[in-house]
Amino acid sequence: MLLSLLKFVVRTRFSRPFLIFLAILLVYYIGISQTISPRSEGLILGYYGTAIVALFLAMSLAAGGVMILKSDRDYLFTLPLSTRDLSVSIFLSQFMAFGITILLMFGYLYQSLDSPLFLVDLVALALTFTSLGVVAPAIATKVRIPLSAGLALWTLLAFVGFPFSPGSAFYGNLYDGTATLVALAAVTTAAAFRGLSRIELDMMKSLVRSTSTEVKSPISYAGKTPIGAIYSMNLSSISLAGRMNMAGASRYVSRRVKTKWVIAAASILAIAYYAFVIRLGPPQPFTTGSDSLPTSVLVPVVLSFFAFFLSQSAITNERVWLSLTSLPPATYFRHLVISRVASLFLMLAPFIIVDAVLYASGYGETLGALAVTASVIPGSFVLEILWAAYIAPIQVKGDDLTMPAQFSLRQMSTAIPMVAVLVLVSVAVLFPFIALIGGIVLIAAAAALTTSAGFWSRVVTRLTENGFV
Repeated sequence: MLLSLLKFVVRTRFSRPFLIFLAILLVYYIGISQTISPRSEGLILGYYGTAIVALFLAMSLAAGGVMILKSDRDYLFTLPLSTRDLSVSIFLSQFMAFGITILLMFGYLYQSLDSPLFLVDLVALALTFTSLGVVAPAIATKVRIPLSAGLALWTLLAFVGFPFSPGSAFYGNLYDGTATLVALAAVTTAAAFRGLSRIELDMMKSLVRSTSTEVKSPISYAGKTPIGAIYSMNLSSISLAGRMNMAGASRYVSRRVKTKWVIAAASILAIAYYAFVIRLGPPQPFTTGSDSLPTSVLVPVVLSFFAFFLSQSAITNERVWLSLTSLPPATYFRHLVISRVASLFLMLAPFIIVDAVLYASGYGETLGALAVTASVIPGSFVLEILWAAYIAPIQVKGDDLTMPAQFSLRQMSTAIPMVAVLVLVSVAVLFPFIALIGGIVLIAAAAALTTSAGFWSRVVTRLTENGFV
């Protein structure tokens, strides 16, 4: 019975081409990991591993969700099924969508890290990542966000030598870090299965919480023009979720936070980033040494992923029938994109300022980070919005735990613009000016598409074909 149920759950959540592609990708990464010879790049890989672990664990808890379809609520949950079998099936499908991301991001480093416990670390990370997404909806937002920040901070404590941190296994404390990861995986996995055993109750609690929450500080657009209302909405508050794609899996939520609080949080993080760079050592001219990573790679990579998550919410929450009755499609979407980019700049500004100050103070390594943050990320952000709108638009029509569609290759393709970003981030380590030129090219391409009436006409057609209302 368990195998039949698992097959049913998987087939209703993943398209066949996606499953085939995922299997090919895993085989490819395993093969790559076996061909890469061990290298002594402990510092670089330590920065990379710890930062990625902190980012994805925090995001999984902050904006996670359970892979529940509307048909599950209407059909699957009404059947006389074993609670254990149902929980196992949903958890395994959740693992395929979210936990597999850890394997894809770390698997090819197997030979490079040359760690005897690397497989244990990977499994523990994947289980934790999967489980945090399962337990997230049962936790109130005002509790979940501080917990996510605390989890990220706990992971980053590995940088200051704290041994019992989820990131320590990648940064000099292999055995203590691995023990911490295993303990964290055991606790979160147990909590996830407990949550899955009562998933219907948690779904109702989440629905009641989202529909009965008091509306505070409503935004008024009285007296504003249609264009003015667009800028007022997107500059006064920032959508921190909406649609997010991870290895083809999408999570749909809707959380808007006042811009002033986001800027305050970004400023605090930028100050911490400044202190971290200062702690690394005295100012020195630009070199290609390993010290370039935290300034030219680490922070830009984290900001790039964060911007990507934000880009996926730009179109999916739109009510096209309402929006396009007030303005022509090209005009409406053009100002929507510009307002979103302006809000992104407000979040990036503290980091741009810190990079500029550091570079003026003699820290030559920050030149690459400055080029990426000021040009590459904004340019790619626009292209990510445009690509998601054109290739894989799926409208968010509610804010509960249900998912509106299967996970497919079309959804996974929304991450294609991130490839250019990661390439330019890598280039920035050695050739900052080339990264700057690449960023300018991205901005030029984004500007050309944003101002193209023909492009937006095709987007509206795609939105209509994909069921937007």
